[in-house]
Amino acid sequence: MSRVSLRKKKKQLRKKRILLTVAAVILLYIAGILFFQSHFYPQTYVGDIGIGICSRNIAKKRIQKELIQFTVSVEEPEGTEKISGEEAGIFCKDFDYLNLALKKQNSFLWPVQIWNKYTYHNLNIKVDRAKLQSFVETMKCMHPKTPVASKNAKIVYNKEKKEYMIEKESTGNIIDPVLFVQGITDAFSGLDSSISLKDDTYYKKPEYTASSTAVRALKDQMNQCLNGTVTYRDGGLKKTLSRNKIADFLEYTNDFTLIMNEKQIQSFVKKNVSPVFNSVKGKIPEGLTAWKVDVKKEADTIMQNLQDGKKTKRKPIYSTEGFDREKESIGRTYIDVSLPNQKMWYVEDGKIMMSSDVVTGNLSTGHGTSVGLYHIEFKQRDHLMVKYNSFVHYWMPYNTTIGVGFHDASWRSSFGGNIFRTNGSHGCINMPSGKAAELFGMINTGTPVYIHW
Repeated sequence: MSRVSLRKKKKQLRKKRILLTVAAVILLYIAGILFFQSHFYPQTYVGDIGIGICSRNIAKKRIQKELIQFTVSVEEPEGTEKISGEEAGIFCKDFDYLNLALKKQNSFLWPVQIWNKYTYHNLNIKVDRAKLQSFVETMKCMHPKTPVASKNAKIVYNKEKKEYMIEKESTGNIIDPVLFVQGITDAFSGLDSSISLKDDTYYKKPEYTASSTAVRALKDQMNQCLNGTVTYRDGGLKKTLSRNKIADFLEYTNDFTLIMNEKQIQSFVKKNVSPVFNSVKGKIPEGLTAWKVDVKKEADTIMQNLQDGKKTKRKPIYSTEGFDREKESIGRTYIDVSLPNQKMWYVEDGKIMMSSDVVTGNLSTGHGTSVGLYHIEFKQRDHLMVKYNSFVHYWMPYNTTIGVGFHDASWRSSFGGNIFRTNGSHGCINMPSGKAAELFGMINTGTPVYIHW
């Protein structure tokens, strides 16, 4: 064979090989187009489940099998518990996404796209909620050996700083079953292999935290109340309602609503204000000059002061009030004479020690007994009142300038009533002999005497 013929034959052979190769590539390309119209690319995943080179039906079966075997680990502070797909009743509601995934594959570009990784997460995975809840109830983490409940933030009073402060909330170790089941459900839905109980995500949370609007507002309100201090003054008497004491009155409900403890406030008035400003203990007879704090009204006024949050200086609210203590003072030991009642009382350290009907100055003759504040100048037994030639056994003068005082009046058979209007004394205070003796034995020189209408 000539060289020319050999060269020609080789050339024809090369062309044939090229044509065969092109034909093979075209056939392979076409086969790939046809194959990947119904099969997934090699690196296709549903979650972590590989479905590469699988048809839709085979992929569906593989997914169902993998889901049953899929496990979610619950990482706990003291170990790990696991829940399988079977225990959770896991299932796919539908597999429409597989059809969509196939449609998204452009099979004409398979030679380029098969090298890429494709992952699908929207699996429409569901769990049997009732089955999962039943299983969760058996887990150890749901039954801690030492249960610790979550605690709301608190408002506490700091005595050193004299103000209310917020104490932060705390989260316990009791799992919220609703949050926990939802967390596990989400893990299965997203094919996440674990969830953690090492933070407070799934524990029962405090309802109120340090940043809660209700907590912060109440703290400010209570601190405003602390500004409502009261300085009581009446004459030489003084008492203070301090911030520290106010803190004993303030409470709040579980939903952080302010409560003023009215019983505590009334107790403060009874034990701290009344003993200072009351002049008489117990019931006050009609006509007796006395100061008695009105516990209910004073407590109500304190509550209003706290609401206003303003410092005040004032007298207590009295139910019975005598003369102006700023101008005169008789203290808690004194003799009181009520002219309209024709009655006298001896009060010692706030206690009524004795009382008596009396006869005072004759109004019809212009000898009415003078009103005012006096003091016993001295005491004397068996005294002759020379001016009136009258002998008395008990003489207790309170104004020797005009010669008047307390004394027995044996010449009278009755006392009290309206005798003084037409048959009264010359200005002295007449007493039955026994009562005059009783008074004489009780009082001392200097004892205040208050006579009044």
